[in-house]
Amino acid sequence: MSKEAIIFEQVSKTFPKSANPSVNETSLIIPQGSFVTILGASGCGKTTLLKMVNRIIEPTAGTISIFGKDIRSLPVTELRRSIGYVIQQVGLFPHLSIEQNIATVPNILGWERQKTAERIDYLMDLVHLPASYKKLYPRQLSGGQQQRVGIARAMAGDPAILLMDEPFGAIDAITRTKLQDDFKQIQRELGKTVLFVTHDVEEAMKLGDHMIVMNEGTIQQYDTPLAIMSNPNNAFVSQLIQADDLFQQLHLIRAEEKMIALEEPAGSDIPRIPAGDSLKSALQILLQQNVPYVAVENKEHEIIGKITLEQLKLQNGR
Repeated sequence: MSKEAIIFEQVSKTFPKSANPSVNETSLIIPQGSFVTILGASGCGKTTLLKMVNRIIEPTAGTISIFGKDIRSLPVTELRRSIGYVIQQVGLFPHLSIEQNIATVPNILGWERQKTAERIDYLMDLVHLPASYKKLYPRQLSGGQQQRVGIARAMAGDPAILLMDEPFGAIDAITRTKLQDDFKQIQRELGKTVLFVTHDVEEAMKLGDHMIVMNEGTIQQYDTPLAIMSNPNNAFVSQLIQADDLFQQLHLIRAEEKMIALEEPAGSDIPRIPAGDSLKSALQILLQQNVPYVAVENKEHEIIGKITLEQLKLQNGR
């Protein structure tokens, strides 16, 4: 299997009666297992770019390949069954129970009943929904819970690629944060390739290991969130992501990337943070608790380093 999950080669889309292309001569490589967020204002072409991957929108020109195969060489129904798709409005079937909604693609694929039932149980646990919800209907669930079902349904056929079009946009801030955290963890565990459209800068930077910034149908920059924050390509990117926000930069750097060695055992009064937490979290603790440093621990809760206030001052002064 190719290491490149999705390749765009000189892809354009111009809609009828439109003077300018919605997506203009775009070439792009999405590595397998990456989480790529697509950021931009309304009308910039980000949703069009996403929907061309599963041919909901057909390109006007150029070629899109998934795992080395031109998508036009595949029957459109086969293509769409092989790609998970999650939208803001969830799109659950209201007359079907939760388990029936999740089973949609496995049933189409002709899976055995036992295999489908096991997949439903696995996915409901994965998205943190109790098994007792299987017999409920979408109207009986909250918006956040419905979105979890939508994610489970999109992954039911075990697709290698997930397309997500502002899936958390209509959900309250607290639920949205929890969904973001849970889905990022799921993506890390399963290694799915994710294309995720959003107009929310913080969401794009929090979730993506790479980020695409679009404007007027053209990709302005494609890089890691930290690289884009540190070195925006142009004034548009800089203004969009507020590149002068030093606290945002700290949010993008994990503690394990900048920790230094601990010369002596940490005292019981020293706060700890997981290695994957951000430097912003470390700074908040340092300022709130007035301690000399924050200890960094691994998954086994062993201390592997520390973060000091002097380090963070140097980080912001670089």
